[in-house]
Amino acid sequence: SCFMVVYESIYEGGNYSLDPKYSIAVDSSYQSPTSSFALALDPRTANQLKMASDSLNTGAKMLEVQGTFSKTFESIPEQHFDEIRRQAKLVGSKLTMHGPLEEPSGFVSGQGGSEWNEENREHVERQFSQAMERAHKLDPDGNIVVTLHSSNALPEMLQREKVKGKEVVKGVWVVNSRNGQVGQLKDQKRYFPQEKGEEGYVFNPDKEIERINRDNWVNSIHDAVYSLDLAEQSESRALRGQITPAEHKLYEQAYNDVQSGKVSIENVPTEVKQGIERLKEAKRAEEAYLRQSYSKVKNLYDEAYHSANESDKKKLAKFRDLVNDNWDSLESRNPDLSVLRKVIEKGVDTFNGIENEPVLYERLQKFAVDKSADTFANVAMNSYKKFGNSAPIISIENPPAGQGLSRAADMKELVEKSREEFVKKLRKDGHTNTESKAIAEKIIGVTWDVGHINMIRKFGYDKEDLLKEAKTIKPFLKHIHLSDNFGFEHTELPMGMGNVPLKETAKVFGSKFNKLSKAIETGDWYQHFQVSPFKAELEAFGSPVSSTAGGETWNQVAWSYAPYFAGYGTVNPEIHHSIYGRGFSALPQELGGQMAGGEGSRVTGTPMA
Repeated sequence: SCFMVVYESIYEGGNYSLDPKYSIAVDSSYQSPTSSFALALDPRTANQLKMASDSLNTGAKMLEVQGTFSKTFESIPEQHFDEIRRQAKLVGSKLTMHGPLEEPSGFVSGQGGSEWNEENREHVERQFSQAMERAHKLDPDGNIVVTLHSSNALPEMLQREKVKGKEVVKGVWVVNSRNGQVGQLKDQKRYFPQEKGEEGYVFNPDKEIERINRDNWVNSIHDAVYSLDLAEQSESRALRGQITPAEHKLYEQAYNDVQSGKVSIENVPTEVKQGIERLKEAKRAEEAYLRQSYSKVKNLYDEAYHSANESDKKKLAKFRDLVNDNWDSLESRNPDLSVLRKVIEKGVDTFNGIENEPVLYERLQKFAVDKSADTFANVAMNSYKKFGNSAPIISIENPPAGQGLSRAADMKELVEKSREEFVKKLRKDGHTNTESKAIAEKIIGVTWDVGHINMIRKFGYDKEDLLKEAKTIKPFLKHIHLSDNFGFEHTELPMGMGNVPLKETAKVFGSKFNKLSKAIETGDWYQHFQVSPFKAELEAFGSPVSSTAGGETWNQVAWSYAPYFAGYGTVNPEIHHSIYGRGFSALPQELGGQMAGGEGSRVTGTPMA
């Protein structure tokens, strides 16, 4: 009899081979080539030169130089940008760059929450402009893509969740447009009707903002009037129940005579002196209340003028003329109280007569978009003036969902506003409207991070919602960031290892997806597994191994020898060879042995001469 020995693989290793699920290509005629993927360098080190050199040595055809952390970016020597450019040019590789992670609107976060001022915005604008100059060193002849975040210090300003298949607004952030302080309005139980005949309360951000603006204005006027009332009552309170009307008249006359210098206080009878002192106390209280009311009138004027229409501005101008006519008395150390009272009363009448209540609080998102658009438009204009048609592309990235301006509609609003402001500047500089729009569309666009947007899953959204996001952002795409996760934490895995629906997203983007540069951002993969994600990315995309049409793709060959996937350590532990025989351990690693590549003969392991 004869026996047949059959060896069966009990662990097949890679589960991607030939699996069409992981071949992310829009059509079979064009698959994303290796050259369309950029390896993102480590943002934690200023030695981007060494990182670039090491990555280029692997054959990478595109790198994303990291200036993500401002202090680290500032630590990169100027000469290194020239050297990185030279190295990339020698091997025919292209470069992109991630600029500083700063808040473009000018908000800063502190112990008291976020607060805005123009100086912060101007600082970030200068920082971004410098980043454009450094990026231009990396590619002086082309339009290098520079990624800048749409937001860094702000929360999601319109907080939405999907509940039972329906999108529900849970809160909105507002900003005091005069002082830059922010606050949050949340969905909360209300029982008093908000509309006539209304039985239930549905949170409406715009109505909430309208309500707090109205309440703020009414309460502010009330405060001014209340202080005025206290001033008018101060004398009667000081003298109430203590003197007769005749005595009051006597004290009032004596007080005026002393104040005018007609009579010396030493010549006034003692009992009259006491009455004068009580009147002085009352006058001091009256003046204090009037000054308090006048201060509130000043603030009310600023609030009213801040958002007044032309009709209301004319009414306010008449009141301003009255103030100017009485300026010396109003601002003196000893004002004429009757004049002060007259001006306050006129101010209150003016404020009650304006047509539109002032809009002091507004949606934080509108405010942030306007200020960020100023920043991006100014940066684009500065860059275009310096570099002309070779100016870097400002590619605005969506931050992780849950942060400010992270949804596609938010990004669309920001890019359109930024382009609009940029066009205005180009027109002033002598360009035609058609030229200006073409330049703006070329220089300002979007870096879409597929992992960041996937995090809307934690708010109840699903794959179909993600594809709607992709459809909205498609016209603005300049660059793509690739990272996978499971929709809850900001993890960064190679594509195909989480639940980002990239294959479906790629179909939404069409041929643009294949042709655009794509940066591989996989910080968590590097941290936990200490291996390059590049092979896993090429395999997931089914990228062609060579430029030959119809050749093999990475998902067909990457796991053809079925090694352990990742994280298990050595494929063939030495103990196996001690038990079953010598020889295999001396093979190079790519053939299943222990010998590091290039250190010895592929057969014996003996160092090669």
